[in-house]
Amino acid sequence: MLPVPALFPLETLPSWPAVTDPTVLEMLTVTLFVPLSITLVLTAVILGPGWRPKS
Repeated sequence: MLPVPALFPLETLPSWPAVTDPTVLEMLTVTLFVPLSITLVLTAVILGPGWRPKS
């Protein structure tokens, strides 16, 4: 089995600008905040009409 660095190239292409390492906040935004916000919006759209009081 190949190690992970062999599967993903870790160098930047010669003509491309250098990439900085992501911060903790950037990683949390991508992995936690965006999926949670999408889940909250979908929950409100799907379940919201059932939460409305019947009048």
